[in-house]
Amino acid sequence: MKKILITLAFVLLLATSITAGTLAMYTTSIDNLAEGSVVAKEFVLTEGGTDTFTKNVNIAPGETVNWQFSVKNYNGSIVSETAMDLDFDVDVIAADGKTVIAPLDITVKNSAGDIVGTVTSNGKIAFGDEFNLSANGQEKTYTVSVNWKSNDAVDINYAGANYGTAIKVAVTGTQK
Repeated sequence: MKKILITLAFVLLLATSITAGTLAMYTTSIDNLAEGSVVAKEFVLTEGGTDTFTKNVNIAPGETVNWQFSVKNYNGSIVSETAMDLDFDVDVIAADGKTVIAPLDITVKNSAGDIVGTVTSNGKIAFGDEFNLSANGQEKTYTVSVNWKSNDAVDINYAGANYGTAIKVAVTGTQK
């Protein structure tokens, strides 16, 4: 009987060893298998180096005043990393406490000399442009012309300090 018990213990020991070896779990850990992050792209829209607008410039019938302004998509070495649509609003309104000079024609031209909008007397010139995606900074320049076409029959009606027209330019840049 001793022999049977020893054999049975041996078989049990052998079965336990085989089961333990087959059912053993192996674990491997890989730290930082993949890692990433995102950083916001630069979105730059600033006034350009060109702004020749002046307040209270005197104008008379037959004269034209030209002003320039520009916008750019860079600031020093930081360039906008997205293409953008530009929406311009050029408001032509009465100066504070004054009445508009009705015979004025206001025209806006882009840097190629193309007319992008015109208004007579007062109103809004709205136009669009764009900055294409580029590694190099870009600048867009526009010219605003204020022309008083002479008409001897009505010119005297707009003479004096009670008349004045103000021009304000606003631009909005939107990522494409």
